[in-house]
Amino acid sequence: MNTWTGNLQQGRRDRFDTGALISAPHNTNNRVFVIEQGRARVCLVGGAKEQTLRYLKVGSLFVTHTPTWIEAVEPSTILSWPMSELRDLIIRQPDMAIVALREIGGIVSTCLEVIEDLAFRSVESRLARYLLTKHRESGAVPFTLCDSTERLATLLGTSRQTLSTIINRMERENLIQRTGRRSYQVLDSETLTLTTDDLSAG
Repeated sequence: MNTWTGNLQQGRRDRFDTGALISAPHNTNNRVFVIEQGRARVCLVGGAKEQTLRYLKVGSLFVTHTPTWIEAVEPSTILSWPMSELRDLIIRQPDMAIVALREIGGIVSTCLEVIEDLAFRSVESRLARYLLTKHRESGAVPFTLCDSTERLATLLGTSRQTLSTIINRMERENLIQRTGRRSYQVLDSETLTLTTDDLSAG
């Protein structure tokens, strides 16, 4: 846990298995929570489609009264408090407000990127941007592509079949290399960077 969370008054502790819902839209039990252990995904769901907005990690703060679904992507523990206590929590620990703004800013940034990608970039360009981001975050070592091919396809706004076709082509062209079941390594970041400049709608 981050050091600032140690100064908070004890909240309610709940544990969730992988795939369990932490919160769903129209939740009437309005609470603010912090990820104490594990990782969760914030997403929108419409019919059979999903759009991931953000991944919450240890120390991330979020609330339950939003139109989003919040799912544990690994065994997770959260600490939560009623929304009515939020003001007092922030007064006692101002860093909580900074963390909240960081999460809001991250979601706004993701939403803008999604709009730009879907409106102006091809699926291949979206995938290249995703791969380069993971490449930078991993420090240029092999990284896990996503929780599943279906989830990555949803994240990029395409079908699993189309995504698999593009990934296979990138492998044949030696742009990326599969190093495990869902693990990859970027081999040619320069060419992938050029691909991200493709602003043709697709």
